[in-house]
Amino acid sequence: MAISDRIMPLCDLLLGAAYADQQLAEKEKAEVRALIEDLAGKLPPEVDKRIKTFDPKQFDLKSAAAPFRADPEDERRKILFLVGAVIDADEELDLAEDDYLRALAAALGLPKSALEGLTVDVESEELKQSFESVRKGPPPPPQGKTDSVDVDLD
Repeated sequence: MAISDRIMPLCDLLLGAAYADQQLAEKEKAEVRALIEDLAGKLPPEVDKRIKTFDPKQFDLKSAAAPFRADPEDERRKILFLVGAVIDADEELDLAEDDYLRALAAALGLPKSALEGLTVDVESEELKQSFESVRKGPPPPPQGKTDSVDVDLD
């Protein structure tokens, strides 16, 4: 199947990434257009219409990824890089976008190693410990008799 036959599912995957954080930034929309234009040679009118009318609530990641699942692994990895470009376009780090990239890799049948350098690796146990220490706050001041110190600044 030629890439031109799969422009719409690819467009959907890119738009899904753009909406992963629940908002479509203009930079992300421009990146989707530029990527499709680079691949297709020009922006097909149906792609422009899809960008304008895309409904993230109706989007199904597994269905959009299905046409690419039988491709060689290197080709499926390229889709991750394209999606990564859309995610990076707004220059904001959002864990929802990171989750989208992970879900896409799974939908494409890629190994976890395909995500190296594309996702944020957060050590959840370390994060939990940090949160617990912040949550507890500093120890309370000593109660009862305290020695006072008189400091002469002259």
